[in-house]
Amino acid sequence: MRERRVLFEGATYHVTSRTNGKIDAFSGNVGQKILLQVIKNAKEKYGFMLHNFCIMPNHFHLLITPKRETNLSKIMQWIKTKSAKCWNFSHNTENHLWGDRFFSRPIIDDEEFFAVYNYIDLNPVKAGLVENPIDWKVCGAYYLANDCEL
Repeated sequence: MRERRVLFEGATYHVTSRTNGKIDAFSGNVGQKILLQVIKNAKEKYGFMLHNFCIMPNHFHLLITPKRETNLSKIMQWIKTKSAKCWNFSHNTENHLWGDRFFSRPIIDDEEFFAVYNYIDLNPVKAGLVENPIDWKVCGAYYLANDCEL
């Protein structure tokens, strides 16, 4: 039996989720655009604060603070369900897009917040996808450097 997820009202979380079988669903523009749009729509629907994000070829990271009246699990269920439906439609398939449950960890202080923020920014660099985080077009560093809004 799964452990019950611990959620705290008003908390900020580092959230990540990986694709089923670690498939590279987000290595191309179509997959990236789908997930970006779904996250944007979720942000509008649920009104959470998105501090940072990064979409990798087979997983994503979010640094997120849900509104007090919104549950993190509800937000993530919506993001994963909607993105899977859109991805399957665009690829003419009915496969499971996402693997296990999403991982989440509450951020306990400013030091941890900035450590996770930097970890998310450096994810594509550590994976050898770019030399500088601002060159990865589906992450917060790029959006911040180019004055884009998600």
